[in-house]
Amino acid sequence: MKAHLWNCVLGLLCMPAEVLLSSWTVSQDPLSISLMRTNSAAEITCTTSLPDPLGFVLYRRFNGERELLYLSLSNGRVTKNTTAAEFVGRIHVVNHQIRKGHGFTLRLSLLWQEDTDLYYCSWKHFRTETKTVETMPSKGTKIIVRERDPQEQCGIHIVDLVLIALCVTSFTVILILCLGALIWRCKRFRKHFKPARAVNPPRPNRPQHVCAQQEVQHYPYLITSTNPLDFRGIL
Repeated sequence: MKAHLWNCVLGLLCMPAEVLLSSWTVSQDPLSISLMRTNSAAEITCTTSLPDPLGFVLYRRFNGERELLYLSLSNGRVTKNTTAAEFVGRIHVVNHQIRKGHGFTLRLSLLWQEDTDLYYCSWKHFRTETKTVETMPSKGTKIIVRERDPQEQCGIHIVDLVLIALCVTSFTVILILCLGALIWRCKRFRKHFKPARAVNPPRPNRPQHVCAQQEVQHYPYLITSTNPLDFRGIL
């Protein structure tokens, strides 16, 4: 009876260890990649402790689960097949050996904001106990692609505000200087201003009347008067 109890206790103690070991048969690093610019690249590493996996698949999960890449690992040869048209030529695979199992480093290049997603690896292997092909997915890597770094955006906004403030200050200073120069010129003009005297237009020359000299007429008779109509000397 005691031996049976000890076997049960040992089984309960060993069960978490078996579950823990089975959960670490596949892994993926890093857990997240963020604060990246457009047209940049990200690298994720997928490893497994399975001795002889049949294949390897890369998925993206958000906006509908889609298969991006499939690697065939039959007979020790790696055959790459990019199944997503938008990732053709953008996924590069580097195979590296680990102590127990296999591993691949995937380099995703020319990433845009539309590529923001959760990317995870899934290994295929043949289970001899059930005689079936099973898949073992990893937790995945979150890749967040931003247009710019938020800190860089804040710095750019600060620079823009400083430039705007400098422009406004320069415009204000120039306006004040122009107004000051205009006021100074007005004061100087008023100080030296002398009103002009009114000039009367010249009068037109009037024609001068010249009196004709009267000619003295000689009469044969005694005339005491110069008036020829005076008949007193005749009568």
